[in-house]
Amino acid sequence: MKLYKTIGLLGFLAVVLLPISCKESFLEQKNTQGITEDALFKKPEDGIALVTGIYDTFHDVDFTLKALWYQANFLSQDFKNFGADTFFETYEVPTGFDALNIFWSRAYQGVARANSAIPIIETMKTNKVISDTLANRLTGETLFLRGVFYYYLASNFGGVPLELQTVTDDGRHPRNTQDEVFTAVAADMQAAANLLPWQQDLAAADIGRATKGAALAYLGDAQMWLKKYAEAAATYEQLTGKYQLEDKFVNIHEFNNQNGKESIFEIQYIAGSDMSWGHANDSHWLATFGMPEEVSQFGYSFADKKLYDSFEAGDTRKLPTVLGPGDVHPSPAIKISDYPLVKQNYPGMNTLGTVAKPWKGSDGLRSGYYGVKTWRDPAATGNSGNPAYIFSGQNLILMRYGQVLLSKAEALFKSGNSAGALAIINGQIRKRAGLGAAAGSDVMKILLEEYRHELAGEFSLWFLLRRSGEQAKYVKERYGITVPPGKDLMPIPQRQIATNQELAQNPGY
Repeated sequence: MKLYKTIGLLGFLAVVLLPISCKESFLEQKNTQGITEDALFKKPEDGIALVTGIYDTFHDVDFTLKALWYQANFLSQDFKNFGADTFFETYEVPTGFDALNIFWSRAYQGVARANSAIPIIETMKTNKVISDTLANRLTGETLFLRGVFYYYLASNFGGVPLELQTVTDDGRHPRNTQDEVFTAVAADMQAAANLLPWQQDLAAADIGRATKGAALAYLGDAQMWLKKYAEAAATYEQLTGKYQLEDKFVNIHEFNNQNGKESIFEIQYIAGSDMSWGHANDSHWLATFGMPEEVSQFGYSFADKKLYDSFEAGDTRKLPTVLGPGDVHPSPAIKISDYPLVKQNYPGMNTLGTVAKPWKGSDGLRSGYYGVKTWRDPAATGNSGNPAYIFSGQNLILMRYGQVLLSKAEALFKSGNSAGALAIINGQIRKRAGLGAAAGSDVMKILLEEYRHELAGEFSLWFLLRRSGEQAKYVKERYGITVPPGKDLMPIPQRQIATNQELAQNPGY
């Protein structure tokens, strides 16, 4: 099995140097079809383009939606799937579920691109094509991105094969352990942090690139997985003063606040003129995928009412996370009454249906509650209007400072510093949410609720629950569902096992 890891140099460049329609200027590339190998890597722009191609690995409509968002949210049971993928409710995810194969293949494609880039950058540095400063930054970005791909692979599957150099054999390798993978992630992130600048030192044209802060955030997370809690707390502490919480929770995901002061790493996109299927992989489907059918003709993901009801009175995170019947969208960019289908069928209504008549879809099978963290792009209307805007060009935040603070609180608690943990929870996270000190003395229980109310509908909740070791208890207490042994992990894709007999399936599948 190649795992997309043995792609040739020219094949790699055919991918990474073609035009990429992405948000920030650093991602804009020139068409280099027809270029010869002898002409490659002769100027600094070639090295920059090489690394830019690794970022492009994220640009796959199913990778961000079904490979990352699904697992982060459906497994917590706070969100449900309308359609064929309801097996998340019983944790019986089939080994042939194609989204998992896309996740695996796409992530290893990113790893392959990173492994190919590292020696090329070193050669360009040796040959004085690029400066030491640029070489260090590009190498740091490459190591960071490779670490990110392995971070999410291990968070989903547990142990996976570690490939840290260009693969020269047939690629049929066994799985490393989960701890070995996170050890490699930590090593990549530490090396990247030593090479990368802080976000504040980036040129405007480079906003969105990996930074020292992003590497440290993922390094701390890897240390948490390895149960090195004191080290993780010290790593997270290095971000103090470099990032700030948004003053208002609603502003975190606002369309006009992309790459904001709380954001640490986000996938960059661009709002193009063609937001139909032809534009899919340069944008994402998350926005309209989870909008009500009454608005978008989709409504494929929806929230459980129990999530909506779980917020404390006065919690300002509630409506910027999930809307219920009769609620007004909290974003100033979104006016429900302006959508074509709403104008046609509910003229004048600016709420998410009504309490008397919730928006549950034409068949009445949705809950009437919907997530809104990715519903912020006013241009995205789904399969309605003329033209239809199915996809969104809004960035997707994978890591932000609110998550770092909660992880730091967990690290402090598990290092024996409960007071320090509660100081973060109460003095920063809950204070921003408009709440007083959390009730009770069970710090871990408090943390789990804060993870839920801070991060539901984003890209990390289930992974953080699994990392804590409390995932089964969490689901049982909130939804009465028993997580079968081993089913907190996703199965290794059957297509990968079929081509690589060295891969052992996760127990229980």
